[in-house]
Amino acid sequence: MKNDILNLFEPINKIKHLERKGWMLKGVSGIKDTIASHSFGAASLGWLLSEMEKVDSNKVIKMLLIHDLIMAYIDDLTPADKSYVNKEEIEKKSMEKLMKNLPAKIAREFSNLISEYQEQKTKESIVAREADELDTLLQARVYSKQLNKDILSEFLKTYHKYFKTATGKQLWNELHEESKNL
Repeated sequence: MKNDILNLFEPINKIKHLERKGWMLKGVSGIKDTIASHSFGAASLGWLLSEMEKVDSNKVIKMLLIHDLIMAYIDDLTPADKSYVNKEEIEKKSMEKLMKNLPAKIAREFSNLISEYQEQKTKESIVAREADELDTLLQARVYSKQLNKDILSEFLKTYHKYFKTATGKQLWNELHEESKNL
């Protein structure tokens, strides 16, 4: 049992210190968002969105807590990376690495939740994706204000397609209106 905990903590610990590259590319300096801080923010937002959309919050939170753990094995991939074209293949191999040291029951649940998240066919997976993207949008909002530079608009254009629920669409629209004044 102790080894199971240690095996899971290793990637958790790595993402606590792994900065999200996208912010560096946008000129944000100093203390930046990490993969773990992003996952925490997304899970927190996912809980709230789950309640608003009346879906299984436990499932949404689990999806959001684990979906970026694979970054411990591949670092943060952005569309600017050359390897981004093989992102799905890279993520699959990383997930296999992550799961090979976990108890079989937990590894199955991880695998099922990640597949559900990636397929985007359930209400929970849609809410989880919205929470994931919403955390990035809200972080872009914070950095836009700090830098007195509109970073948010670019992310809004890219992420528009992910907002499918009534709550998600409303939040996206409100952020879009706000971005016009940044």
